[in-house]
Amino acid sequence: MPIELFYLLLLLVLLVAVLWWQVRRLTNRGPIYHTAESTMFWAKAMNWLLTPVGSRSLTPSRRRPTRPWPPAPTELSPGAMRPTVTVLLIGGLLLAVLAQMSYRSVFRVWQPWLTGLTVLGGLFFVLGGIWTLRPRPPRFLIKLTWWLTHFFHLAGWQLTLLTLAPLFAWLARLAAGNSLQALNPGVAILAWFLAVTCLVLGSYRWWQEATFSLTRREGVGLLLLFLLALGLRGTLLSQYPSTLSGDEGSAGLMAAGFRNGNFNNIFTVGWFSFPTFYYWVQGWGVLLLGQTIEGLRISSAVAGALTVVAVYGLGRVMFNRLLGFVAAALLLACHHHIQFSRIGLNNIWDGLFLTIALAALWHGWQSGRRGAFLLCGLAVGLGQYFYVSLRVLPLLLLLWVGCAFLFQRDRFRQRWPDLLLTGYIALVVYLPMLLYFSTHLQEFNAPMQRVTIFEWWLEAEQLKTGQSAAAIVLEQMSLTARGFTHIPLRHWYDPGVPLLLAGPAALFLLGLVWSLLRFDLRYLLLWLPLLAHIVLGGISQDAPASQRYAWIVPITLVIAAIPLTRTIGWLHRAWPRREKWVIGFAAAFLLWLMGTDLHYYFFRAYQSGYILGGINTEAATEIAHYLRNHPEQGQLVYFFGFPRMGYTSHSTIPYLAPQMHGVDILDPLTAPLELPSQENLIFIFLPERLNEYPFVRATFPKGTDLSFFRANGDLLFTVYDVP
Repeated sequence: MPIELFYLLLLLVLLVAVLWWQVRRLTNRGPIYHTAESTMFWAKAMNWLLTPVGSRSLTPSRRRPTRPWPPAPTELSPGAMRPTVTVLLIGGLLLAVLAQMSYRSVFRVWQPWLTGLTVLGGLFFVLGGIWTLRPRPPRFLIKLTWWLTHFFHLAGWQLTLLTLAPLFAWLARLAAGNSLQALNPGVAILAWFLAVTCLVLGSYRWWQEATFSLTRREGVGLLLLFLLALGLRGTLLSQYPSTLSGDEGSAGLMAAGFRNGNFNNIFTVGWFSFPTFYYWVQGWGVLLLGQTIEGLRISSAVAGALTVVAVYGLGRVMFNRLLGFVAAALLLACHHHIQFSRIGLNNIWDGLFLTIALAALWHGWQSGRRGAFLLCGLAVGLGQYFYVSLRVLPLLLLLWVGCAFLFQRDRFRQRWPDLLLTGYIALVVYLPMLLYFSTHLQEFNAPMQRVTIFEWWLEAEQLKTGQSAAAIVLEQMSLTARGFTHIPLRHWYDPGVPLLLAGPAALFLLGLVWSLLRFDLRYLLLWLPLLAHIVLGGISQDAPASQRYAWIVPITLVIAAIPLTRTIGWLHRAWPRREKWVIGFAAAFLLWLMGTDLHYYFFRAYQSGYILGGINTEAATEIAHYLRNHPEQGQLVYFFGFPRMGYTSHSTIPYLAPQMHGVDILDPLTAPLELPSQENLIFIFLPERLNEYPFVRATFPKGTDLSFFRANGDLLFTVYDVP
């Protein structure tokens, strides 16, 4: 059975199982035999799916106290000071000790900063000791703390933790240094972990935060959804796609470097000026599955599967459970999302953090729950450590907050402290990398300078087409916008179709129209990333480039789910006693949409001749497999591929066959080759340099040759193995 048909059948079984589960839960009865009971069940099931669940606010007893606040006390009791004193003692001691441990490791010019952190840690510790013996802080400090605790609705000890967080993050930057080998890796990682811990403990209202209303059965359903998504993304990783690109190989070498101890700094940049934090994460897959294609790509598969679950959460908190499920199902089978979940690059992670950030922000905005704002800040901060698409997210959220101030001012006043705390959390989480980029602007700009049109491309295009710069930018924006539904994507994934196939594309366009007709802050939160993507596409080369759509796919399919769920709701109202037929129709239509995407990806895209990376990547992958499986390890490999490709021009070979040592033969041979070694040699010839093969055979007559061919019968390369 083809793999996608197996997964589609598994999904159908899952849908039936979940539906029957809800039968038993909603009716609280045994098997349904009677028509009246069946009708009641289907009605309850439909209501459960369509009822909004993301807008419930905190109960009155859990809301922030309104102004005017009670007057600040003139002194504090020992019992009231005890938690704050404990944090001061422990936090100050840790800060001082860790700073002192790093002092001899860091650059001399940074040592005064570490001295300052040591002094601050000692000051916190001394204040904790003094206030333990004599709990009488200065009155101005009591008044300031009293105002801050009421403004942010926090305890005094939490404010102390939030004060310590940026100091630990700053220490992490100093201990990390600039190179791939951290100055003091243990202190750097521990200090950053302590900073994040201070943020979580210091911002969450543990004593009165409302719980998230996710039932156990819904949680089990999400687990099954995640496993199904992981199955579609994490199985047969070396077959779909069958080639390992050079960029993946370069990322894999970075990840392997973290696992074998060559690299240990997660707060600097590595290959292509991307933060090394991603390569550290990717390295866990290499550690578990070895230096293989599967080990390199499994982290992307996990990120893609988590995004499917996150999309359900976004649809759930913004609309209802049904829209969340429909959007998650569309993303589950989306050919583009599956593709980028099956390659070992960092593009897919941006969609995960964008989805979490938007879902958490909207949930917090509607409910006032501090945990949601905390999650939003963490997602925005962590997202900056991956691909560059998410760099625009803080600006988009600031723009949305400004619109919220204009149109919902009363609620904005209630949420203003939470929004400030969200920005603070994101800033501190990202602070080590932000401090690095502040002194290495060229590394920060490098990923954008590689694709911007403002270097040389725009001028060349003006000379080529005779158009003005503004006209070219508008044309690029138009190409980016049409790449959603009409124009085939290009570059990293170019199977000849746009981002969305016909069915999801029609739903997406209808969703855009509906969102404009019912436009509010909720739809603005979905529209802003779309508009940003189109604008950024207008100033980027090679629009519509498929790799730049990876971050926006989840939002696209949430919008595509809107008209389908609206149609289900309208049919439910029109036929109130035919809910099961409505659900059956919707399930069949959704399965058809999913089946179309799955069939296209696993059948038409790859079995029609599409190859990730082209012929050079195909050759590099086959060469790497041959060398990796060679019985003799550590041999010299002489590669006749220049000028089309070199042995290391595609990092595919060094990643998959690190035990071999390659040498490029740049100049064409005109006479027999003379080498110091006469045995245990491998010669590899690309077709255009196969005419040099007789010179090698004349020098080493005892070897054996083996040719590799493409699927269409064309010669890929020839190997001459000298034992």
